[in-house]
Amino acid sequence: MQHRLSARRALRAPCLAALLAAALTACGGGSSTPTDASPQQPQPQQPQPGNGGSAGFSFTLDTSKAIVWQGQQATVAVTVQRDAGFTDAIQFSAESLPTGTTAGALSVAAGSTTGTLTLQATSTAPHSLPTAVTIKGVAGTVNATKPLTVTVRGQAGDIDTSFGGGTLVAPGGLTDDYVRGVAVQADGRVLVAGFGVTATATGTDFLLVRHLRDGGLDTSFGTGGKVATAFNNAGRSDEALAVAVQPDGKILVAGTSDQGATGYDFALARYNADGTLDTSFGNGGRVTTSFGNGADKAYALLLQPDGKIVLAGDSNQGASGNDFALARYNANGTLDASFGTGGKVLTAIGAGSASETVYALALQTVGGAQRLVAVGGEGDFIAAGYRADGTLDTSFGTGGIVNALFGSVTGAARGVVVTADNQLVLAGHHDHDFAAVRLSPSGALDASFGTGGRVTLPVSTTNWDEATALVQQADGKLLLGGWVYTGNSSSADTVLVRLNANGSADAGFGPGGVRTTAVAAGTRTDAGRALALQADDRVPTVRVLQAGEASGTNDLDVVLMRHWL
Repeated sequence: MQHRLSARRALRAPCLAALLAAALTACGGGSSTPTDASPQQPQPQQPQPGNGGSAGFSFTLDTSKAIVWQGQQATVAVTVQRDAGFTDAIQFSAESLPTGTTAGALSVAAGSTTGTLTLQATSTAPHSLPTAVTIKGVAGTVNATKPLTVTVRGQAGDIDTSFGGGTLVAPGGLTDDYVRGVAVQADGRVLVAGFGVTATATGTDFLLVRHLRDGGLDTSFGTGGKVATAFNNAGRSDEALAVAVQPDGKILVAGTSDQGATGYDFALARYNADGTLDTSFGNGGRVTTSFGNGADKAYALLLQPDGKIVLAGDSNQGASGNDFALARYNANGTLDASFGTGGKVLTAIGAGSASETVYALALQTVGGAQRLVAVGGEGDFIAAGYRADGTLDTSFGTGGIVNALFGSVTGAARGVVVTADNQLVLAGHHDHDFAAVRLSPSGALDASFGTGGRVTLPVSTTNWDEATALVQQADGKLLLGGWVYTGNSSSADTVLVRLNANGSADAGFGPGGVRTTAVAAGTRTDAGRALALQADDRVPTVRVLQAGEASGTNDLDVVLMRHWL
């Protein structure tokens, strides 16, 4: 009996072995591999979807936009996301970097998930436009990529040579071109406004020039990037003195026009985005406003949040001399009857035939109410505060007026900004030196600014210099643009000054806070007239544009330059 059982077991053993071998073959195993060792063997990394079609890992950068200063480094943090089981070391590199820029080697060690990529620009690396760079990570046959925008920049105050070479000089198309205003559109394109002498040299016309965001004339605007507009018959003078851009992209240009019987009057034109006159505005795109038979000139233009338009300048009223003059318009160009008398306001400030001119405007909110601040002067800084209806705001200064801020006989405020803490900074010149003051909402001098609320900065200690424009950076620093007579001559060069928020010169901006640029050759003259800040969503920075004019071989030409901040 025992012998028969042993024989049966012996017969079954080959059958069980055959069945086990068949099962292993069906599961993809092999009879030569021990089944208990299989889970402990490393399995080959299988391709899996990842960024850019890569396999095994992906990564992110802590920024999509990097700026590298000339002669300095910038760092970009890299964070790796590894797929399960992927532990290889990863080598990172940067492709298509701007000229003069390199990337240091970066290896994220096996199993690690972080690293820092270092970008280096030589001291002579050219300023660059935002450049599309590819950051690539490689581990054997596995790779992943991410885009990074890299820009090489200069030192604060340097002219940005990526802006069409840095300084653009363009004949406006008229005999002599005088620049008075600059504005930046939402798309970054730049408008320069002024006036030019007509070909017959018997009058002047409004002049408007548009540049592309990074320099060069915008040929889609007007004729080759330029528009000239006459308000009158040939032989009379029209001068554009200020420019602004509406939220809908339409362009406002203000100044003065010789209207014959009424003399020089306020002049306002509105243009479509392509440079054609907006015929739905005023009379065929133009508006003129007279304050009497004397000369009326608008130097300042402000667009209110409600779409109403304010012009300000001066009006010659005979016995009282040149007085502050303001006009407010509805969005269609008609005078706003709710402002002053029929849309117009005159304010005589000095005694007798004193001359007072508004050169700049700002809106300030005080006690929940909107205050219109007009600044200017002629002899000294003057500021006036107006309520929304055009009456003087008596809570400001003395009866709405702040006067004699320097006690000088030569000077005027040419620009005004409202600070983050609701104070006013006025800038211009005092006895032919750059000057600024800061006022509290009540109109009192702020003693924490400069010396007793005042700053005087002689760009030249032996000759004249004047600030003609003011803008404020987001960090509170102040930029004053203008001109200085060179040496002992009356030939001017363009000047840009930066002050800290407390009024001290910013030593990190050129020598002692001052940048002087000779645009015109030799002893020919040039002058800065207007400033505007230009933000760029491709680069995490803001730059300042300075517009003016320069003497060429025979004529004055339009000048536009861009500075790093």
